Amino acid sequence: MASVFLKRQTWYLKVQDASGRWVARASTAANKTEAKRLAADLEKRHERQRMGLEQPDLPKGGGTVDELMAWWVETFLRRAASDTGATSIQKHIIGSALGRLRLAEVTPGKIDLFLTEKERILSARSVNHLRGYLSRAFTMARRMEKFPRPNPAADVPKRKVTKRLPDYLRPNEVPLLLAALKPKWKLLFAAAIYTGMRKGELFALQKSDVDLTAGLILVGRSHDRDIPKGGRVEAIPINSELLPYLNKAIARSPSELVFPDEKGKMLPKHTAMEQVLRRAMRRAGLVTGYVHKCRRHGCGHQEPAADANPRRCPKCDFKLFPVGEVRKIRFHHLRHTTASLLLMKGADLAAVQRIMRHQDPRMTTDFYGHLATNYLKVQMERLSFGPPPADTSGAAETPQDEHSLLAAGGAQEPPLPAATRAETRPAAPFVTRLVPKPQKGHAPPTRRGADGKALRGLTVVGARGFEPPTFRSRTERATRLRHAPSVKF
Repeated sequence: MASVFLKRQTWYLKVQDASGRWVARASTAANKTEAKRLAADLEKRHERQRMGLEQPDLPKGGGTVDELMAWWVETFLRRAASDTGATSIQKHIIGSALGRLRLAEVTPGKIDLFLTEKERILSARSVNHLRGYLSRAFTMARRMEKFPRPNPAADVPKRKVTKRLPDYLRPNEVPLLLAALKPKWKLLFAAAIYTGMRKGELFALQKSDVDLTAGLILVGRSHDRDIPKGGRVEAIPINSELLPYLNKAIARSPSELVFPDEKGKMLPKHTAMEQVLRRAMRRAGLVTGYVHKCRRHGCGHQEPAADANPRRCPKCDFKLFPVGEVRKIRFHHLRHTTASLLLMKGADLAAVQRIMRHQDPRMTTDFYGHLATNYLKVQMERLSFGPPPADTSGAAETPQDEHSLLAAGGAQEPPLPAATRAETRPAAPFVTRLVPKPQKGHAPPTRRGADGKALRGLTVVGARGFEPPTFRSRTERATRLRHAPSVKF
């Protein structure tokens, strides 16, 4: 039961909070009656909070969103396999209008409004990443009893992302790229293509992880962490064409790392491998076109072209410098290259999944198995039903029977119903003897008339079912029907 008391000219309300503990809170009541009314209202609100009908109160508003995100990044995200999320949070969430809000003030509508404003400068995929960071931070705060309310980001819908398959190197581009790379990077890129390892796994690869005798590479590190992205240590086989590259890299390295920098230390996380890859593609001629740029200071003229032929600047008549345009390919796309080329070479899906170290085979097929158009065309040609029909335009159609169609490899049509078969059957010549040959020693056939008397000397002539029977004299000879008329049933 709530109670009130006066202390230093201030009325205090003594009630049970949502957790069942007795607390005393100062009020603005001017007299005891008003204090009792406020205590009764506060007691009812705490009771509704205990029953789950109302959200519990947060002390001091629960802190700000900035404080929540900083706590989550420092406590959990720093140990993750990738730290790109921490950079995005620091750049887009911390210090924003949403970040300055108290947790008690955060609603799904305010988060949705914040993401809508970010859509002006970020892609839909990046906006969904920000939504995911907020959702995981609030979920972890609930688990650690720092935010005893429902997750406000859970009700925010995701943005629709257009699915685009990442790029990869074609089979004819791999040797050209390796030949164009500088010796400093050739060994690292060869290992990336032949193994499908990630950048951090290659940077942290040690000589003790490579077993040349057994032909295995133990993937158990990523950058400065002792565990790779998948969360488990696995071994992948070594391609025979990769052995010379690994032997040279191990012999050249001055430290325990296989691919260190010039001083024998691990390469930094933010090494611009994309720039190395794209410059090598330009040297190898793997370009989609050219951009001719003027090098004169202050001119800035440039024009696209399909060739690298010499051109002059139309503004200052300086010679334009052609720069090759390459596909927007990243170093991680070499991992896509490994999976795609293995699948197109006929490798088993389960084996490719193990090499890529994916837990779900759908990840291998949906995101890493980019099948080339030529490969799909070859697979489409498996759907074959024989040679195409001959061109009969302008010529009379030649009837073919069922045996000739089967011999040509054509598909046989299903049998027609009986009524339809009778209509479509061609009329064949019909010749028969309507009057039997006279046989010696036998009496001629007779027929009785309507009065019961035998009709002597009369013979039934004609084929029953074709024409009505007629009676002729025995002395007359019936003619043969040479060709039966067309009969329709």
